[in-house]
Amino acid sequence: MEFGSATIATKIAIEGGIEGAAEGAIEGTIESARRCDCGSDAHGQNTAVDVSSLGTSDLVKLIIQTDLARRQAEGLLANLLARLGEVEGDEAVFAVCSQFGLSGPKARKQAKVAKGLRAMPNVLAAAKDGWITMDHAALIADSHGRVPIGEDEQSELVVLAIQQDCGEFKKTLAASEDERLSSIGLDRIERQQARRHAKVFDGDEDMVVLHAEFDRVAGERVRTALDAMNSKLLRDDAAHGGDRTWEQRTADALVALITQQPQDVPAGVQDDPDRADSHEYGNLAPQKTVLVVSVDYNAITGKLERAGLIDGTPISVDEMRRLACDAEIVPAIFDVDGQPLYIGRAQRSATRAQRLALYRRDRHCIGCGLHPTACEVHHILTWEEGGLTDIANLVLLCPRCHARVHKHGYTVEFDSSQRRYFLAPPPRSQALIQGAVTRPIGDEACSYPLVS
Repeated sequence: MEFGSATIATKIAIEGGIEGAAEGAIEGTIESARRCDCGSDAHGQNTAVDVSSLGTSDLVKLIIQTDLARRQAEGLLANLLARLGEVEGDEAVFAVCSQFGLSGPKARKQAKVAKGLRAMPNVLAAAKDGWITMDHAALIADSHGRVPIGEDEQSELVVLAIQQDCGEFKKTLAASEDERLSSIGLDRIERQQARRHAKVFDGDEDMVVLHAEFDRVAGERVRTALDAMNSKLLRDDAAHGGDRTWEQRTADALVALITQQPQDVPAGVQDDPDRADSHEYGNLAPQKTVLVVSVDYNAITGKLERAGLIDGTPISVDEMRRLACDAEIVPAIFDVDGQPLYIGRAQRSATRAQRLALYRRDRHCIGCGLHPTACEVHHILTWEEGGLTDIANLVLLCPRCHARVHKHGYTVEFDSSQRRYFLAPPPRSQALIQGAVTRPIGDEACSYPLVS
């Protein structure tokens, strides 16, 4: 099956009612958009087009052209990353993706998609030519990683991806996975259990996002528990003048069920710590959790200042005191008697005090930014080479980045200007990147900005 840009151009032109909507290649479309925005051609002549003066037909035509160029550019990028993975390995792909200014998780995702598409030439070709978006291609690659997809079915899925938006296509892929798992003898619940997954990650504006998918039985149990707690919170709000939305009550119910902490404190009562903490409201026994916070003590004023979570997120001192009611208090006082941070060769494993100190100093995995509680402690100068279990020789690394150090040649470096440790790719990968961004291209030098 071929997916040519000329064919999709015709398809878009017919469906959009605009003749020749996608005639230009990527370069031509981008240049057209640039002239509209910047007002000059390749020779610097003023060819400005006032976008506000364009009619609907011209606007739609340019939007379609630009969207096609975006799809083709993203597909070409995936193709190039896939080829780099074949030549230099997956770690080189991750190293290059990290230079795009992406966060660690997003760089990993980009590298993972490129790796998945290497085994799916039909899907990769469709993305490169702009037939499908990279979001659709990534969904197919993820599904293939869970349950392999044959070449014929890949082509069928590409056709469906052209016709469906991402939301509908997710359902199509779920049904496809279900059929593939059925072919190897699993019943429906077993097939759904094989696809279960959950993850917690940082979202926009310092929010934390929880995403999970369950089999039908487990999902209904979760739904029933959430609905019951939500109804209880609604009754409490009605009795005490609360005005939480359904979504807010569901979020509070989820926190209550996961942490076993009462969340049915109505509006107004929340502002009264004595009443809120009295358990007059809520019948769930608080779960004793360890939540590490840091706070400075001002010896002159005798007050606590600058409270914050270990990832650097500031919180009020009042909020810290409230958390202390239902959490184990861990003194974040270091370099004092009873909290040794320098134990030399006495033991290999980091102490609890050292881990807490690393939580505050590194705040997350120095390689990808994963939450510190999911990290391991790494000796910069390895224990086998005589490295000490001292705070100055220790950093936080998630299991994946830890493996990069020990298996793929990554090294821990220190940025003296920013006073932080970071993970540097192996010399060969770094040389590839540096060479690519400094090597002249034709008569021009590429000046792509590297992300440190």
